[in-house]
Amino acid sequence: MQDATRLAPDWFLPADGAAAVPTLDPASNYAMLIRPDGTVLAADEALASRLGLAHGELVGRCIFDLFAPGAATLRRTVAEDVARLGLPRSYQDRSSSGHVLDVLVQPVLGADGAVQALAVFVCDVTGHWKLAHDRVRLSAALEQAVEAVILIENDFTIGYVNQAFEAMTGYPHSEVRGRPVAMLYQGAHQQAAYAEIRAALDEGDAWTGRTFHTVKDGRMIRVEKTVSPIRGRGGVVLGFVSVWRDVTRVAELERQLRQAQKMEAIATLAGGIAHDFNNILGPIILHAELGLARLPEGDPVRAGLGEILGAAHRAGALVGQILSLSRRGEAEEPSVFSLAGILRECEKFLRPSLPATIDIVLDLRTPDDAVLADPTHIHQVVMNLATNAAYAMRRAGGTLTLALEAADRGAPCRAMFPDAELERAVLLTVRDTGEGIPPERLERIFDPFFTTRQRGGTGLGLTVVHGIVVGRLGGAVHVRSSPGAGAAFHVLLPRHEGRRDEAPAGGPGALADGGGQLVLLVEDEAPLRQSTAMVLQGLGYRVAACAGPAEALERFEAGGEGFALVLADVTMPGMTGTALVRRLRQRRPDIPALLVSGYSEIVTPELLRELGADYLRKPFTTRSLGAAVRRALGRTRREGGGHG
Repeated sequence: MQDATRLAPDWFLPADGAAAVPTLDPASNYAMLIRPDGTVLAADEALASRLGLAHGELVGRCIFDLFAPGAATLRRTVAEDVARLGLPRSYQDRSSSGHVLDVLVQPVLGADGAVQALAVFVCDVTGHWKLAHDRVRLSAALEQAVEAVILIENDFTIGYVNQAFEAMTGYPHSEVRGRPVAMLYQGAHQQAAYAEIRAALDEGDAWTGRTFHTVKDGRMIRVEKTVSPIRGRGGVVLGFVSVWRDVTRVAELERQLRQAQKMEAIATLAGGIAHDFNNILGPIILHAELGLARLPEGDPVRAGLGEILGAAHRAGALVGQILSLSRRGEAEEPSVFSLAGILRECEKFLRPSLPATIDIVLDLRTPDDAVLADPTHIHQVVMNLATNAAYAMRRAGGTLTLALEAADRGAPCRAMFPDAELERAVLLTVRDTGEGIPPERLERIFDPFFTTRQRGGTGLGLTVVHGIVVGRLGGAVHVRSSPGAGAAFHVLLPRHEGRRDEAPAGGPGALADGGGQLVLLVEDEAPLRQSTAMVLQGLGYRVAACAGPAEALERFEAGGEGFALVLADVTMPGMTGTALVRRLRQRRPDIPALLVSGYSEIVTPELLRELGADYLRKPFTTRSLGAAVRRALGRTRREGGGHG
């Protein structure tokens, strides 16, 4: 650009001095020629039209008088500077309507080299300015977005990544720009996802879904993403944009929710199975016990009945284990029991599920193994440790050992638990011959959600073990392991010094101590109703057996004062056992009640206290039924009632 324009003196003033109105043919939007004081010498028609004047009305006027005072001052100052210095000046201006203008003021020199006039060229760049402004805002928005944004070139190399991508993956912009986007997809699973994305983009479609990604530090994250073509005019693909959102934690919560819903469904299913299955087992147990009680010693049939009874008890225990595995948040039911019994049960559960390459060894070295705890919790501890041990041996097989011994034997135990009272504890050990645990993982194995499994691991099993043993039972856990040498989990539990619970025995025997009291029996399952009635009669009670609540209410209305006890199933068609007891209590508030069920979420300790009722779990034996009836009748005598 020239510093000044030289024109003949008569270029803009006619020789005869008469006013002339020359017209400029500008190379920009607007152009005009003015004296240094602002008088318009010439202007294009577009400028006059923009100012709302006819072309002839603009020439001869002071251009600065046509603007607001503030704008006029700025423009006058620029003109004076150009006239004084003789140098061109460009600046950006803004019109009253908000348009952005690029302005060039060029000095026009006379023959003597003095500034005779100023040539002003104005270009409306509002559209370009808005576009540049939008680009700046878009760039800032991309950089500050929470989601990771990747711009991909047509050759599938990375052209741009924002700050969120760097924070999410650990890869800075300098390490990934220009590299193939395939570098972000590692391993067979991720590469298969990338192939699916490429196939969609090659068809001109966008792709939306979730994929895994291995970040720079080796962690695996779950990403929800959209990959879309960037199209220009005419639909030409200029590249691709991919937006990522880290949903690792969200996916974990979703998985936990699905697991919780699955366990809810399992619990509901287990409850229904338990109710029906226990109704089937009940008559088998009771009839077998009645048969044993009536057959003389030495009768060959007794052996068969004993086998039936044993199988029925094992089936009942199996249902109980299914329920214990499906319950969550259940109230603790501590009892005194043998740890060896729990280990034997766990062995039965484990054998069918483990491959033939894994052997199970029971090493029970002490009979003094009674503990006071909820059996369900101990079962969880053993099963969690055993399934982890089996996983460690999944490739090469090995031996799973469930061991039990007195804790006060040997220095190793004292080294593991230096602060424990070993003489009052029992040591449970679950040992495997598997892969072992690296030292860096030993410190974290009890952390929630920490797992070494590639698939199927929740990271909660050992946390549950630690919570039960240390938090609930006041015990301790110690782990010994090294890579390639297997692992041993040593669980120290307080030993109970008192008497342990006895296994239920068959046969009425000495329990036949009823005094002829009349029992209202309400049970909708006919086989169980008949067998229960027979056992109660054998125990010395009279029985009024009803097939449902409606029949029970009718018989109670006819002679309610004669009943000493109502024995009702909890789950029955039309009316629950609890609702039936409430109805009967309206007629006779002092009637004792015994509720029975194989599984019911309705029956809680709070409800039983409110009803003043006793509870008996199915399948029950002759002994447990007799004890429950005596306990219910005894409650009435203790509270000052009693009916014969």
